[in-house]
Amino acid sequence: MAATPVVQTKRLRLRRYSESDAHLLVNLLGDAVTMQHWPEPLTTEQARAWHQRALDAYAIPGLGRMAVELVDGTYIGDAGIVRAQILDRTENDLGYIIDKAFWRSGYGFEAALACFGYGRGEGQQRIVANMAADNFGSVRVAQRLGFTLEQRFRNPRNRDKETLLYAWNAS
Repeated sequence: MAATPVVQTKRLRLRRYSESDAHLLVNLLGDAVTMQHWPEPLTTEQARAWHQRALDAYAIPGLGRMAVELVDGTYIGDAGIVRAQILDRTENDLGYIIDKAFWRSGYGFEAALACFGYGRGEGQQRIVANMAADNFGSVRVAQRLGFTLEQRFRNPRNRDKETLLYAWNAS
């Protein structure tokens, strides 16, 4: 039986990871093309740690990375909001990773919009999204969500690439 989704859209369901889902992240986060805007694909150990952080984050309402599935149950990615240190602030950081086989279908925006609505519904007052400046798809997603560009910076955690910080504030 499939897990109950936290958020469902017309085409997607986002659900919390189960203890047995680490292999999904190992495959997704280990793929060089899917992870091309990251410093490098994640190792098996790093992907398993990502999975554990997702499980741990569920203790705070509105936070945690989730499995992104088509409504038929096909796993296509990972999305959610996590607490992250960005520059000198702890932020509620919205992110998503969609498997390369499912790019250019609008799933990234759909998953991000669902997570954004979920976070707002759980009372988050500020949500950010950061991405490499050359990740044009993610830049478009942040803009379509109505986020505002707040800052450009060189990201020492990502090959010193120019990085964009987009934000939404409730006030």
